[in-house]
Order: sequence, then C-alpha cells, then structure tokens
Amino acid sequence: MGILFDCCKKEPEDTSLVFAPDEIEINIQEYISSSDQYFTLIEKNYNLMTSIQLLEYMNLLEVFSIETATIPFTGNYRHNFSSKDPFLDTIIHQDEFQSFIENKLFNIANIIQLYGEDLQTMALFKECFLKIYSALNLKLNSFYNKPNKNEELIKKRNLVALGILFCRGKNISKIKLFFDLFKNDNNKFIKSENLDNYLMSCFFIASYCLVSVRALVDNEGKSLPRIDNRTTQMLLNEKGLAQKNSENLLKYFNNNFFGENKDELDWDEFKKKFISNENQENKSFGWILSTQGIRSKLEDKGFLNKI
Repeated sequence: MGILFDCCKKEPEDTSLVFAPDEIEINIQEYISSSDQYFTLIEKNYNLMTSIQLLEYMNLLEVFSIETATIPFTGNYRHNFSSKDPFLDTIIHQDEFQSFIENKLFNIANIIQLYGEDLQTMALFKECFLKIYSALNLKLNSFYNKPNKNEELIKKRNLVALGILFCRGKNISKIKLFFDLFKNDNNKFIKSENLDNYLMSCFFIASYCLVSVRALVDNEGKSLPRIDNRTTQMLLNEKGLAQKNSENLLKYFNNNFFGENKDELDWDEFKKKFISNENQENKSFGWILSTQGIRSKLEDKGFLNKI
C-alpha cells in the first residue's frame, strides 16, 4: 500500500478562511473515541479529502454534472453559500458520484501532486468512498422508512457533510458554512427537515458507513484489512454506532443546541455554541465537525439522559 504523507509532500496554504474573513479562529478540543483505531486507515491514511480545501470542494460539488464532468472549472471560487442554493437539492446518483471523484477530485492540482503516481491509494480512496455513499443511502432509506431500500436519496447537501467532516479548512470557516447553509431569510440558523437530514448524514458517515467500509475485501484481497463479524457487531452495539444511537443523537442536538423554547440562533449566538473552555468543555458542539467527535458523543451514554 502506498504511503500518503512524507517530508517531501507539502500541503498548500489554507485559503478557506474566506468563508469567514472577518472572524477569529475558534479552537476546538480534540475528540477521541475508543473506536477510532478501526477507522484510521480510511479517515487518514487513504483519505484524499484531507488534502482538499473545503472551498475548492464546495465549488466543484456545486458545478458538477455528468454532462460537464470532464470540463475544467473556470472562474473564481465563490464563498457565499446559502440554504437557497438550488444545487443542494440535486440528487447525485452513485455513478455520478464516481465520476465526481474521478474527474473532479482526482484532477485537483494538489491531489495530482501528492498522489498522482500512487494509483493504489487513489483506487482505495475511490473504493472506500463509493462504499460510504452506498451505505449512507441504505441508512437514509431506513431512517425515512422507504419501502424501496435501494431508492437513491443522496443529494449534494448530503455530500457537503463529507467536505465539512474531512476537508481542510479553519474551524471558523466550517462553522460559518454550516450556519449559512441552514439559515433563513432573517439570517437566523433554524431547525428544519434539511438540517435533520444533514445531521443524520454526518452521524451515519461517522459510524455505520465507516463500519461498512471496514468490512471491504476486493476480489484480489488487496483492500483494507477485514474486521470480523464479531468486531462489527461490537462497534455497532457496544460502541453505540448503531442507527438508533444516531437517531437519539439527533434528538439530543435539537433539544440542546438551540436552548429551551428556542428554534433559531443568530450568528453570534451560533458560533458561541462551538467555543469550549475548562468550565464548559462538555457544552461545546465542536464534536459535530469531525467523525471522531461524533463517535465520542455516540459512545457517551450520558447524552441519552439529556434528550
């Protein structure tokens, strides 16, 4: 298997602060869960997303279509996204997602520079993220009780979750993008079905989807080392990564993020939800920005008492 990072590979300067150019960076505590060890290969070693700027990912995702897949992006990147953007409601089928990986992500200059000769890593990345796609679609069908479990429900809004969870970017930029994508016309972050859909996508990706990927073995036995059924069940049950825990975590978020008898937050109120210090570490919602943070919350049975 190829080595992703070495001393000769240099990441470009982070430019994604443009989502929140006038804001001060927010430091978020490091979250750790006991199940992280099972997902390091997927989340770090073979994850090209960690070398992609969030700004670049969002712009490529917006303009992508199967008709324009091979046409290079031209013009300036925009940073003023909102809940009104029509591309968020565009369904993206699995073959289109594969084309997005092959024709857009693999052709990012930094990806070519870092991994252009590491074909095995690129193949593993594609294999893993296509499995994440199919597992996410399966769990969304289950969550919404769709009779056809294979109905394709993935929209570009769901794929934004991959960008915020994995792409490079300042914390404040991810927080501001999250705010902008779910604010109303009065510039207030509000509860909504779209927000619930996005959050469940994040929770499923961090848990069930990554468990599904870890069970992968290709025909030649060259994929990720397999975890046995016993370990899979342990992750889903004992570690709290099953669907029911994700549904409970959604209830926890909606009941506690907004505050008592409140359904909306302005920008100043919103960003304070991510600030942590010695006196309120457990009150910060910084966990929502990473898969490790989400898993640490899923493993914390204490949150069930706060629903």
